[in-house]
Amino acid sequence: MTDSRYSPFETHLGDLDTFADGPPHALFARMRDEAPVMWADAPADWPASDQPGFWNVTRAEHVEQVSKDPVTYSSWFGGFTMRSNEIGSLEVQRSVMIGKDGAEHVRMRGTVNKAFTPWRVRELESSVRTRMTRTLDAVLDSGRCDLVLDLAGPLVTSTMSELLGVPEGDRGQLDRWTDAFLSGDDEIAGGMRGDEALGAAAEYLMGLLLEREQHPAEDLITALGLATYNGEPMPREEQVGVFSQLFAAGIDSTKGTISNGLLTLLEHPDQLELLHQDPTMIPAAVEEILRWSPPFTHQRRTATCDTELAGQLIHEGDSVVIWLQSSSRDSRAIERADTFDVTRGQRQCPHQAFGGGGRHFCLGAGLARLELIVFFEELLGRTRDIQLAGSPERIRSCFVDGYKRVPISFTPVRHRDVAAASSA
Repeated sequence: MTDSRYSPFETHLGDLDTFADGPPHALFARMRDEAPVMWADAPADWPASDQPGFWNVTRAEHVEQVSKDPVTYSSWFGGFTMRSNEIGSLEVQRSVMIGKDGAEHVRMRGTVNKAFTPWRVRELESSVRTRMTRTLDAVLDSGRCDLVLDLAGPLVTSTMSELLGVPEGDRGQLDRWTDAFLSGDDEIAGGMRGDEALGAAAEYLMGLLLEREQHPAEDLITALGLATYNGEPMPREEQVGVFSQLFAAGIDSTKGTISNGLLTLLEHPDQLELLHQDPTMIPAAVEEILRWSPPFTHQRRTATCDTELAGQLIHEGDSVVIWLQSSSRDSRAIERADTFDVTRGQRQCPHQAFGGGGRHFCLGAGLARLELIVFFEELLGRTRDIQLAGSPERIRSCFVDGYKRVPISFTPVRHRDVAAASSA
């Protein structure tokens, strides 16, 4: 075991410019091969609590080891992003489910997990498909639109809003708060930071909870209002934390995966053509898209005691960053990991896009898969000749891997042609 901060080469993983053109996959590959658990110094302008740096974990087996040991690797102590003020203050990070440990996390998750069971997600398919059909109808005749603003965004925001019980006229606020939470370093946040967004979300939620006391509904807002712990009402701050994580993570992650997924298919036209020819391959393709481009680059944990990981001594208080975009391309876990292949099938695609397992595995993974499958089934079934109609614009972030604008053009096809092709 090495009792030193092993750092054989520079990574600059704390620098926003490192991610300006997308994740640094060549760097991740070198780290997996030469230094799978490697120290990096923090930039000088990072908060004092994040100094002097952090450990980088890049292989799938070690990402899983960290993820499944919340006693040794805490989400609460230092937050869950590489820079503790990435999405607001440390207090903001500690307020949401992914920022909790132990009993608090289990309690908050248990309040809403029934809404994301496999049978409940299956019940949502019809409404998600109807929503996607209407979203496509609005742009189909023009033959062009923005993938993020006109298709992905409206679909995922409306889906999550329906689950929560947010009125249609208020849903634009969820998008603004999501951008502030997760993309505060980019202009789309409009200068708002995570703390301000949390305060606005809290005030808004309190109004909805009061309304649901008089008019309960079959939605998650009502469930939060009725939740009790040991006979006492769910604490206000935990209600806000659950609400905020559901809309922010639920909207941004799926929207980002849709954008990354279509761009990847456009970069691999042979794979896109396979899906046009055989739409039954789309569920497996969704798994490959998730593997190829996880929507969040990393998660952070903080060591609660001295421990050892891959031969490196991790000291109590050290920051440990698990790189999901690296582990999902680890050739030790996945055959032909550097090849995008929609035919590999789900069993041959053991990605970590939803986390490395354990308590913090993504609560909404089933819903995200449903939205992705429906999106690509409807889009590819009703269009042909999809092309970029301008330059995609990335979100400036070390945490979020996504786009704010992706202009596309396409040739519409008639619905009855799709039905005929599907039944052939």
